[in-house]
Amino acid sequence: MEFIFFILTYFLLTFNILGYGYFFAKNFSTYNKNTNIGYVGLYGIFFLTFISYLTNLVVKHDYLHNSILLILGIIFFIKYFLSFKNLRKEKDIKYFLFFLTLSTIAILYFKSHDDFLYYHLSFINNLTLNKVELGLGNFDLAFNHVSSLFFFHSLFSFPFTGDYFYFIGPALIMVFSNIILVKSILEDNKKLTFNFFLKLFIFIFINVFFYRLAEHGTDRSAIIFILLSISLIFQILDKKKLNNQMFENLIIFLTFIISLKSFYVIYSLLFLVVYLKYFSISKISNFYKSFRIVNLSIIFGILILFYNIAYTGCLIYPASFTCFESFYWSMDISRIEWAASFYELWAKAGATPTYRVDNPENYISGFNWLTVWTENYFFNKVSDTIIGLIVTVLIFFVVFKPKKNKFEIISEHKIIYLVLLLYAFEWFFNHPSLRYGGYHLLALIFFIPASIFLSNQGFNYTKNFKKIQLILLIGIVIFSYRNIDRVINENVVYDYNPFISPKYKIDLNDYYLKNKKNNIFNNTKNCNKEFKKEQNCKIVNSYRIFY
Repeated sequence: MEFIFFILTYFLLTFNILGYGYFFAKNFSTYNKNTNIGYVGLYGIFFLTFISYLTNLVVKHDYLHNSILLILGIIFFIKYFLSFKNLRKEKDIKYFLFFLTLSTIAILYFKSHDDFLYYHLSFINNLTLNKVELGLGNFDLAFNHVSSLFFFHSLFSFPFTGDYFYFIGPALIMVFSNIILVKSILEDNKKLTFNFFLKLFIFIFINVFFYRLAEHGTDRSAIIFILLSISLIFQILDKKKLNNQMFENLIIFLTFIISLKSFYVIYSLLFLVVYLKYFSISKISNFYKSFRIVNLSIIFGILILFYNIAYTGCLIYPASFTCFESFYWSMDISRIEWAASFYELWAKAGATPTYRVDNPENYISGFNWLTVWTENYFFNKVSDTIIGLIVTVLIFFVVFKPKKNKFEIISEHKIIYLVLLLYAFEWFFNHPSLRYGGYHLLALIFFIPASIFLSNQGFNYTKNFKKIQLILLIGIVIFSYRNIDRVINENVVYDYNPFISPKYKIDLNDYYLKNKKNNIFNNTKNCNKEFKKEQNCKIVNSYRIFY
């Protein structure tokens, strides 16, 4: 019975998100009022996240707040679903129900991402208990990592969900992205173009490489949005006239990407490449007037910066040059610089939970780290990913059997590929960990040339339709098999039986943060009875802090 309730709750929350997506498309979008259900779902995630940022300025995200939003979402779903003719097409409903049902395999897991218990849960829990607060980064490193995914998830704490539905963001980003990709692959292409093959590669990549939902964190959700954005950019640049519908979607996606991880603001350069093809700097007013969504994106961006400053005193943590020491709640610059160095050390395989190199500063400078990184990280994480990408490309070649030795590329594609190579160099030199932006860059470095080569073959869509279906089937089968195998393994290792209790594991201590060196805030209270033996214990923001 608990399993059935779990799945029905997942469906209900999904309809709620779609309701906000419909509302957004109807009232804020200029060019996407009758788009496919995949985009509508991502609009819902985007708009609800915006609402979360906005409302937390004045109220906590408690049961009352979240229940009001849930009721409104269901009302929007019922009201607007009937008016979106394209969304009521039989095929759209089939895509939605198929991928939503398929995702139920992925949401069943016992062991969460390590970062979920380290700081995701605590961050989300604090949003449900308090409105915006200043200087939380001083208490624990966990509060330094402000991400829109935490704000989005804070809206899904109800008496009937507890803290057990914080997978819904990554799950539905996968679901709605799959709908966008498959619908385009099967319906919007009359010939096998570069963009067609790129979408097919992206579909395989996110379903085969990102099959395990518990590992997504904030990184892989952002990567999926980046891959969709790159596909949109290529489609926009391929046209002589600006496609307003696609460009509006690109604005929404890039805004959300930056909100997921502020570091990804570097992808604004790709937006600039597209912008300069159709607009000039001197005529920015024309761009502003053409896209109403820019107003919302600007407000969203301001909110992102505000919360980063509120938590840490920095615009982009841990880039110390963006930090303000003058605010009374600001973190000490030395701590921020230490954190930046430590993250770089971790990314370059100089630190693990059980190991740390001597002389970290010397280790991360130049390429002193390369030998250790190669031994401890390249083999086998990066190498396995590269092998997987090569195998993926070979499967495409085996299935489609290209015969022409032809490789023609348009100038716009060269520019984007060059920018991606620059990003790849920045990634490799500064933070060469796959989760810190490496996955999609490696994938695109392989997929873009392969897509160009395959598109130069002049394949006929109708004649190759069964091959296309085979590739899609391979992705779906691998995704299903690996998740089923994972659930079976978790049953053996952790005695996890989703049919008895489908919830992931949370311990009481996962809600509490310990920082033994902190004694900054003097507002102390007596700690709860079970911690009375701790002499230096206080309650701050509903957490027990030890120092």
